[in-house]
Order: sequence, then C-alpha cells, then structure tokens
Amino acid sequence: MLITFDEDNQSFNVCTVPRTSANALMSQALVNPWPLADSNFKLDDEVARSIGRLVFRLLAASQPELTPLISVTKQAEAHDTPPSD
Repeated sequence: MLITFDEDNQSFNVCTVPRTSANALMSQALVNPWPLADSNFKLDDEVARSIGRLVFRLLAASQPELTPLISVTKQAEAHDTPPSD
C-alpha cells in the first residue's frame, strides 16, 4: 500500500502496489517496522489509531504544509500516561 498527499487536489491517494514494487521502494525509504507482537497480535481500534497517527506524522515530515491540519491525540496522551524520561 502507498499513501501520498496531492497538494494540487488537496487529497490523499491510497493505492495498492505489487509486493515486488514495494520491496524496491522500501530499499530506498525510511521503514518503520510494526511487529504484531507489540499489539498482542490484535488489529483493533487502538492499533488503527496508532498507525494513522504515524502515517500523518510521516506525511507531514516530507510535506510540512500538512502539519497545521493535523490534530490527533498523541499516544501517551490517549493513554493518560506521562512520557518516559
């Protein structure tokens, strides 16, 4: 899967790509592994929210004009736990 933001049309593009094409792209990209064990092998609402937050942050890193549009709760705030030192 590939997610991009199209500035001209102010829209997200979500598309599927063949695994071989994804492998070629990943060899040149920042890859953030997401082990299923970290979520006890459950793909629930919290995992979806966490992945969504990550997608927004990664898109905004390369397209800073998205930053003021993003208003999602950070994970530590969502769990009401203090950040670790």
